[in-house]
Amino acid sequence: MRTFNQFFSPLHLIFFGLELRIVVVSSKLSSVEIENHLEQGRKLLSSGQLSDALTHYHAAVEGDPDNFLTYFKRATVFLAMGRSKSALPDLDRVLELKPDFFQARLQRGNLLLKQGRLDEAHIDYEAVVG
Repeated sequence: MRTFNQFFSPLHLIFFGLELRIVVVSSKLSSVEIENHLEQGRKLLSSGQLSDALTHYHAAVEGDPDNFLTYFKRATVFLAMGRSKSALPDLDRVLELKPDFFQARLQRGNLLLKQGRLDEAHIDYEAVVG
């Protein structure tokens, strides 16, 4: 029976590790690529191609996970598709990143109200009008 070392030499593990790092680095998107995804998503959304728009917004969120507007745009597509349960985590993330973004707070309040989560919806509505 072969041992682990016979299958995976230290040299093999070093090359394997380098290969993984190269894949991870190459999967990052440039700001130009992110902007292209956002623009394509906007065009597809405006033409009613929601699934295709969502694909581009997924890529934009993965490429720039700290951009509150990207999450908001993806939440907008989820809402247009009738997928409010998917939109809610994106709206939560928007408000983590930018607590004073009232459009997201209002949308989240509306979703919470529809889900019967009245106390939470009330908090969001108070923040909007307060």
